[in-house]
Amino acid sequence: MKKSVIAILVVLGFIAAGVAIWFVTAPKTDGTAGQGKRAPQIIPVHTVAVTTSAVPIVLDAVGTVEADQSVAVRAEVSGVLQKIHFREGDLVKAGHLLFQIDPGVPQTEVDKARANLLRDQAAAKEARAQERRLHSLVVQEYVTQQEYAQAVAQEQAALATVRADQAALKSVQLQLAYSRITSPISGRAGILNIKQGNLVSAASTTPLVTINATRPVMVAFNVPQQQLQTIRSQQHAHALAVEVRMEANEAVLAQGTLAFIDNAIDTQTGTIRMKARIQNQDEVIWPGELVALRMIIGVQQDALVVPETAVQLGQSGSFVYVLAEGKAHMQPIKVSRQLGKQVVVSDGLAAGQQVIVNVPNTLRPDSPAEAIVAKTGADGKGSKGGKPNADAAAGGARP
Repeated sequence: MKKSVIAILVVLGFIAAGVAIWFVTAPKTDGTAGQGKRAPQIIPVHTVAVTTSAVPIVLDAVGTVEADQSVAVRAEVSGVLQKIHFREGDLVKAGHLLFQIDPGVPQTEVDKARANLLRDQAAAKEARAQERRLHSLVVQEYVTQQEYAQAVAQEQAALATVRADQAALKSVQLQLAYSRITSPISGRAGILNIKQGNLVSAASTTPLVTINATRPVMVAFNVPQQQLQTIRSQQHAHALAVEVRMEANEAVLAQGTLAFIDNAIDTQTGTIRMKARIQNQDEVIWPGELVALRMIIGVQQDALVVPETAVQLGQSGSFVYVLAEGKAHMQPIKVSRQLGKQVVVSDGLAAGQQVIVNVPNTLRPDSPAEAIVAKTGADGKGSKGGKPNADAAAGGARP
């Protein structure tokens, strides 16, 4: 009997403990009818308005910088290099004296040729005078026709010798001029392959120095063949602008225009070679350098534009959160292209809609949300509440 009473008491104890635990852990209510659940939290967000603007249609490529002109300077006469009139890396102008080869030997040849010319000119003058004297005598038959013919032949031979001497003098004068090596173009000098005092050979295939024209330069790049007709049609209407950057998303270093389209498509790659001429006055790009190139081939009017920070990537593609009626609605979109920090949207949005940028991690579809006003006080901090102002609508909202 005592055992059954004890068992009953134990069971009642467990029941009492369970009831107590339930009262302690049960959700508390404020006693107001119809409000048994906690109100959902409103998430503060930054928004900008979807805008329309004229957006350039661009083609991005990687190009190689080439010198507009490049000359390998070689010696045309042999001799000792007497003087170098520039330093490696200097900018030189066309006609600037670069090297002076010892002119001693060619100068001697010039002097010799000039003396031979003077001697033979005197002999030709005497032969001509003799021909004139015999001409009057042969008419009076004081001399024979054979004697006169010999005088004419001697005059012609003397004149021929004079012409040969003149040619020889020009040749050695040219050799003397070649001892002064000048720059054929304006550009920047490269590495010297010879030192002052060394023997220069006209037969050497190694250039003394190479000069590259760096202002302007050419940038060579390849374009898919599908873009060829569009580029050609636009080029006929106006010059196509080209921008050069170190990397695709960096600042523009230099600008130019499309200057050349190759006459055949590469059958192996399906691309066509093009070149842009870049003025490069500040020499911000260098021959042989790889650069990012952007060619503007048109302008799309009234394109829908949103910041890149508003675009999210999901399993079904790109989407944005649109703030409407106090909630963040997930809106699928089609991205046409991206230009810098702006994204061109081809479908899914309308101008004026408020899209959320710098999306919080806690934001979910249809979450209650409120836009942060981009007001800046004296302390430089923004305040919350209210509707987005003009700066926020124009993309000026700050996180």
